[in-house]
Amino acid sequence: MWYEIIGGLLFFLPIIALYLEKSLFTVTNIAIVFAVEAIAISIFEVPSGAIADLFGRKKSFIAANILVLFAITFLFIGGNMMNFLIFAILNALGRSLVSGTESAMIYDSLKEENKEEHFKKVIGTMYALWPIGASLGSIVGGHLAKHSLSLPVLYSLIPIAICLIITFFLKEPEYHKEEHKNVLIHMKNSFKIIINNHQLIVLIIGGLFLLGIGESYHRLNSLYFVFKDIPIVYFGYISAIIFGLSSIGHYSANAVSEKYGNKRILIIATVATPILLLISTFTNHVVSIIFYVMVSLFFGLRRPVLEHLLNKEIGSSKRATVISINNFFGFIGMGFFSIILGFLSDKFNINNGFRISAMVLLIVPILFFGLKKDEK
Repeated sequence: MWYEIIGGLLFFLPIIALYLEKSLFTVTNIAIVFAVEAIAISIFEVPSGAIADLFGRKKSFIAANILVLFAITFLFIGGNMMNFLIFAILNALGRSLVSGTESAMIYDSLKEENKEEHFKKVIGTMYALWPIGASLGSIVGGHLAKHSLSLPVLYSLIPIAICLIITFFLKEPEYHKEEHKNVLIHMKNSFKIIINNHQLIVLIIGGLFLLGIGESYHRLNSLYFVFKDIPIVYFGYISAIIFGLSSIGHYSANAVSEKYGNKRILIIATVATPILLLISTFTNHVVSIIFYVMVSLFFGLRRPVLEHLLNKEIGSSKRATVISINNFFGFIGMGFFSIILGFLSDKFNINNGFRISAMVLLIVPILFFGLKKDEK
């Protein structure tokens, strides 16, 4: 829990696109950095999940935070495409080491105490904490950016260093480990589980669009705010509201889905997201931002439900790997859609790029009608 809230204190989040634009000049170049990061994550994602399953989840956490420290250092040095690409690759490797591992570690920690039925509530609460940290970090980062766009990046090294220290105090939960240590065999067997499971296939394809498109436009927040004539001093506050609503959604996800059903909430959340985004693109100034920030509430509602449904279909020995495969496809989508969104934003404008993205996202609720009915 402490790891999540401190890890959210990334002061450069509200201005990352502007910071890159200062050296890279075009939205397409900025999108290339994000796309390389997404592609690199997708390359590392599945092997890193297998490594966590076979060799231990705590080791993955420690290695991840060391890599992210180096990544942010290169982001701070910046100045040219090469340093930003090094940042993207190191950050990708660090993120991939914890993306599937985190959820697997929580689930198996609960399973060790025969409390895995509480996973959705616990993971929702835990994921609600990162946006709280990000909200505080965004407000501070917005004020730092008034003096220099590089200051928020420099100060972000402090919380990451603290997170690295925290990881040494994590307790590795008991879980079934394969006797072999062959990463390729483990990956192959995990892919077989997905291919033979309709529920996992639907969740993974839906996740490809949700993560791919959602992360692509989220990374370009600051450029969108500029297009809507919002002064930079308010960027941190807007980002704080986005993360705050996300936190509320994460925390409420268990209670809401228990009352109305997992499948129904996923469909409602994935319908609301593109509709709110579309309305935002057709309005201006403050009104536009109000509709834009509301999207994050539905992101928070759907994420714990998605992870709950994924974990229900997976055995503990391959849990981190299968979740990593799910993330792998999401980051492949992000790499693809980042380039497309960057190109559309340069050719037309960022508002039209967001509008087209919202229309494509309407595919997801149609896919989720194919999920199994909730168990009584």
